[in-house]
Amino acid sequence: MVVGQQSKQYRAPSPQMAKRSYTYDALMRLNNIDNCLVDMQRSRDDVISNIGQILEREKSKLVLKREKSSRLLHLSRCQDEITDQSKALEEDRRRIITLRESIRSRRTALEEAKERYQTGNEYLEESQKILERDRKSLFLTTSKLCTCQKELVADLLNIFPIEPTHTETFSFKILGVPLPNSVFIGCDDDQVATALGFACHLINMLAYYLGVPLRFPMIPMSSKSTICDPITASLGDSRQGYNTEYVTCRVPFKKLLNWIILSIVQLEGLFTNNQLGALFPLYAKGTDRYRFEYAVFLLNKNIEQLMNSQGINVIDLRHTLPNLKYLILSLVSGQSSASHQRKLTSNNYTIPHNINNTIEEEEGENSHSHSKSSNTSNKNTKSHRKASQGFKVGVI
Repeated sequence: MVVGQQSKQYRAPSPQMAKRSYTYDALMRLNNIDNCLVDMQRSRDDVISNIGQILEREKSKLVLKREKSSRLLHLSRCQDEITDQSKALEEDRRRIITLRESIRSRRTALEEAKERYQTGNEYLEESQKILERDRKSLFLTTSKLCTCQKELVADLLNIFPIEPTHTETFSFKILGVPLPNSVFIGCDDDQVATALGFACHLINMLAYYLGVPLRFPMIPMSSKSTICDPITASLGDSRQGYNTEYVTCRVPFKKLLNWIILSIVQLEGLFTNNQLGALFPLYAKGTDRYRFEYAVFLLNKNIEQLMNSQGINVIDLRHTLPNLKYLILSLVSGQSSASHQRKLTSNNYTIPHNINNTIEEEEGENSHSHSKSSNTSNKNTKSHRKASQGFKVGVI
């Protein structure tokens, strides 16, 4: 019988063939192997029983070792966590210390700010009291100043009366000398120079009383008056400037005479430094015509400056005496002062009611005390006011 299909060399033995029996040595070998296997099984059983006994005996120790190792692992993890938490705690402590220092410094700053605030409040209260006192003083001084200015301007109106000539519209005369309105063709030069000298003197006194420094300084010398232009120096003559500084209109009243004398002396010959620019004559005789006309223009600009300082607008600059008379009438009647005071109070502060009453009372007392001395000036003022109603529309 064939066992494999691939090879025909191996064939199953025939059942009828006799099998070869084991030899004695082989049987003895098998017996020895069997005995060895039995011994090994016994040894195995002994080892197993011994291992079981040992395990039973060492079971509690093994459990403890196992538990010890697990607890050691947990302990190491806990120690690591403790280390991390200790570092975080140190950082938190440092941050707490920093925050405490910051809070302490802020508390100190708040206390200092509170002290400054209290000091500022006390200073503010004192300043408010001082301000209120200064306001009262300012209003009282302003009212007295306005009253004094009215009296002085009224005296000027008596000294330099400006009256209409009744020959032409807007034609006026000063101290009985007529002065045309910037058109001098066919007029007497000496008469015009005299009228301009009076107007120059009147403007100088008005600027002095009102405390307004004129842009174009003037030297009143009756019919030989001059006016200076600090800007247009190229149109002046060879005698330009003064060797001393120009004395403004803010000097005390007692020095007014010395100031006029000094101006006259300077005009006579002390022209060396070219400080004030060109001088222009307010007289036409013996001078260039354009220089005289420019001097009249500068004179009218000074009048415009005085009117603007009192809140009065000028429509026609050429009307010298009409503008000058309207300025004086406004000052005497108090319209310009009231409007100027209203402008001041509306821009800066409000006049309290009691201050207004005080001002009115003091004005009443002052007017009552000076009623006798200014009776003549008031009559002239009323007459000039009536006379000025006819040209008021053309001047305002």
